[in-house]
Amino acid sequence: MVQIDIVSGFLGAGKTTFSNMLLKRYMDSGLRPVYIVNEFGQTGLDAEIIQADGFQAIELDGGCICCTLQYDIATSMKQVMEAFSPTNIVFEPCGIFIFDNFFDILKQPGLYERCEIANIITIVDSVNFSFSKTPYGSFIYNQIKNAEAILLSKLERGVQNVEELICDVRGINPDAYITTKVWADWDAQDFELLLDRPKGPRTEYRAYQHNKFKTLTIPLDQLFTQDKIDRFLSACTSGTFGDLCRVKGVVRTETHSVLLNIAMQDVVQEKFKGMAEPSLTFVGLKLKKREIIRFLQS
Repeated sequence: MVQIDIVSGFLGAGKTTFSNMLLKRYMDSGLRPVYIVNEFGQTGLDAEIIQADGFQAIELDGGCICCTLQYDIATSMKQVMEAFSPTNIVFEPCGIFIFDNFFDILKQPGLYERCEIANIITIVDSVNFSFSKTPYGSFIYNQIKNAEAILLSKLERGVQNVEELICDVRGINPDAYITTKVWADWDAQDFELLLDRPKGPRTEYRAYQHNKFKTLTIPLDQLFTQDKIDRFLSACTSGTFGDLCRVKGVVRTETHSVLLNIAMQDVVQEKFKGMAEPSLTFVGLKLKKREIIRFLQS
């Protein structure tokens, strides 16, 4: 049976970073993992990040599997098993994923007899959790409630009140395994504790609310200066471009490509080593498209 790990979490929580860690762990153990990512938007950037580290990655973009891509994920998983004979599939759904329909997908002929869920891991963004749980609570609650293991991300940023955060998460899911170890310090024992922990019966928690998130992807052909990058990041976090919860993409400067990774007020920019075409994807409840396009074309 192919073992499937679901790595869920709200937009920008750190799913791709952890998926990369998990893939490396499986490879080091002599297994054959494949990564499948469902991106909300017209960009395969997360797949590009994983491929840059040498892993086989399959992307499903342009929508969310819990509402528009159910046929695509079932077909892709069957094709992956035929083409690569993986021992493990690391599946990263988009950040506004709700588990309900995915459980049903795995019950389809051609899947239920060939694969099974091994781990349901939810990444909780310790920087943005308090801010995001009110406007986006239906997604975050569903993902935490369905988790068997919960990883708190970004604790290296010096997050205050970690015990309060753990208490909030425990209030939603009192039974899940929770780890607060900074990811950069993980070793083989940490993965052993996560993957080999005692497992009891799984309960599926259903939810039926799907907010009307909007997405906008803009290809870029102009070079950015550092000043323009700084002004862009400021506009994203100040509300100039609307009610954004996620911005991700690659821009080019005269000397290199830059990965921009914004999750609400959490902003990261770093040199990008992959080959993705420059573009930016915006996700939010309200997008000021004219302002975004005007800035990027200026």
